[in-house]
This record gives sequence, C-alpha cells and structure tokens, in this order.
Amino acid sequence: MPYRPTKTHRRNIRGVIYPLTASVAAIYEIREDGAYPIGAFYTVNIDSSVWEHIEGIWYRPYTPTKIENRPINEDDIELFSNAIITGNSITLRSGKRVDWEPIPQNEAGQLHV
Repeated sequence: MPYRPTKTHRRNIRGVIYPLTASVAAIYEIREDGAYPIGAFYTVNIDSSVWEHIEGIWYRPYTPTKIENRPINEDDIELFSNAIITGNSITLRSGKRVDWEPIPQNEAGQLHV
C-alpha cells in the first residue's frame, strides 16, 4: 500500500512537493506521454499553470524540463521514496516532521502505467 503526506504537509512547495514529485517519478516512472501520477499524492490545488490534467490521477507538465531540472537533493528523494513505500514519518532538514497517510485503493490502483 503506498502512502502520501497528510493534508497539512502537501502545501509545502520546496520542502515536500518538489522531492515528492521526484520520488513519485523514480518509483512509478513517467508515462510515455510525459504524465506523472501526482493526483494520488496531491489531492487538490495542483497548479494548473504547471500541470495539464490528462485523466484520473495523471498530470503532464506543460514544460517538462522545469520539473526535471528542479534542484532536489538525492538524499531527499531516497527519504521520500522510502516514506511512500512504508508510510513512516520523516524529518526534513528544516526540522519539520512530515506524516503520511495511506492512498485510497481506488487511486493507488491507478499508479502503475
């Protein structure tokens, strides 16, 4: 069962969203059409100026290189990837704790290409 940050943590752009997006791409890969399954991880407020909704949980960046070139620490990607799989809380370098919740089965079932 995969996990996502709880609602209060999903608003932290650089601390959570950037490494989470990179971790989602590392675990679930990006579809051939360039779409990421980020809708399972961010349930509301996906930036429509950055992401085009394709279907279900799948979104494609309007400018893929902007997403691919975000400066993200590799250790953070590993930390977030582990949390997606285990649901264990993590502590960011800022000292903030990020808690996780299970992704509902109807969304989790759409994660694999």
